[in-house]
Amino acid sequence: MTMELSDMAPAEFRQRLSATPRGARLARRLVGVQLGAWGIPYGCGLAEDVELVVGELAANAVLHGRVPGRDFEVRLG
Repeated sequence: MTMELSDMAPAEFRQRLSATPRGARLARRLVGVQLGAWGIPYGCGLAEDVELVVGELAANAVLHGRVPGRDFEVRLG
């Protein structure tokens, strides 16, 4: 069996989100989904830790770094 390029998950995840509380929550959820796509199961210690860190950083970006009209970006790779 050979793998095709289309069968492989991308090596990097990037998502731009609005600098709002909803954007911060969405960042955490999207990271969890992406980790699952990369084979890191939902609910395992690593996934929970990464989701927690992303959620905290996104919330801090929204709360303390918010500039009207600017979004924030989440990147994993």
